[in-house]
Amino acid sequence: MKRLIAALLPLLILAGCGAPAGPEAPEIPEAVSPVYTDWSKLTPYEPVQPVYTLHPGYSGAGALEARDDYGALLPYIGKYSAMERYVIDALPFFGLVTGEGAIVSDPVYAWVHFYDGFLVLYRGDPDGITGGDAFDGGTFSRTLAAADGRWVRELTGSYYVASGHGLLLTAAADGSLDLWNTEGEIVTHFDGSAFTSWFGGDFTWGEEGGPFIDWTDDRVGYAVSYSVDGEYRDEGVRLYLDFASGAVTDTPPEGYGAEIDYSAVYGDTPEPPEVEGCNYLDPITDQVTGETYFSGYYSGGENEDGSYALFDGQGRLLVENCGLWPFETAAIIRAGLCSTLEDGCFCFRSLAGGTLVFRYPMRTNSD
Repeated sequence: MKRLIAALLPLLILAGCGAPAGPEAPEIPEAVSPVYTDWSKLTPYEPVQPVYTLHPGYSGAGALEARDDYGALLPYIGKYSAMERYVIDALPFFGLVTGEGAIVSDPVYAWVHFYDGFLVLYRGDPDGITGGDAFDGGTFSRTLAAADGRWVRELTGSYYVASGHGLLLTAAADGSLDLWNTEGEIVTHFDGSAFTSWFGGDFTWGEEGGPFIDWTDDRVGYAVSYSVDGEYRDEGVRLYLDFASGAVTDTPPEGYGAEIDYSAVYGDTPEPPEVEGCNYLDPITDQVTGETYFSGYYSGGENEDGSYALFDGQGRLLVENCGLWPFETAAIIRAGLCSTLEDGCFCFRSLAGGTLVFRYPMRTNSD
């Protein structure tokens, strides 16, 4: 009995001291009314839809196919590569589309140029270009075509030099020249050896300092170079090319002056209209319709921050935002259409009312 009392005594003592204090119970916050979102009041997101068709002559990433049913061809920007430490931030790549919005080729061209009745295409690899070193002339293939694509010629080893009056001149690495007509035919060939006695043995057409060439009609070309065998000359060396016979002389033909009349080459610059909010307007001529428009930075209208806008000859606003400024290139005006950038898409709209004719979502090198 004594042993039982001794065993129970410590338990009674602990019971008399009470249980050790535990953590305080957390306070229960007052109930808060729930917040509900009425999703039916939000406008559902609708991705921008492309607006184009594929032409029956669609070549994809392949070479341009010669056809007589394209009509007017236009360049569009379908892809661009973001560039670092280069002259521009975004390098565009061009495809071809008709004036009705039918795609003829994918964006595989580094440059697309129209000269009178000619089309010159420089093809590069959009995925392989990463910097300035890739722009050496040897990395491009060049194509010469009619402006409407009815004939196509590959310029193997040759490049564009000059054009005008229904003629286009291409040069080869050896300094020889070929004169083309608008039917895609070489009408005259000038051998490179015809120029070496005047220009030296190492020259490239179109380089700074020359030689370069211009003409005021379809009969005589004026060639001049201020660089001979790498040495600069103040007076320059002048030659005269007979487009019919292929003769090259240092004496101007009868009836032609020693100096070319550059005002006849480039013509008179159209006088721009006065537009409030625009300091200067550059002329842009539609080579298909012959109409001249004027583009400049415009700080009026709905865009208070300003944008590149297009005006007609009377100063009437046609397109408030037509600039292709991210690509350091002018607006494309051709076949009565004007280029715009809208919601990440390259577009063409009609200048006769603003109707959307073409919309192409541009891709980047990160897509």
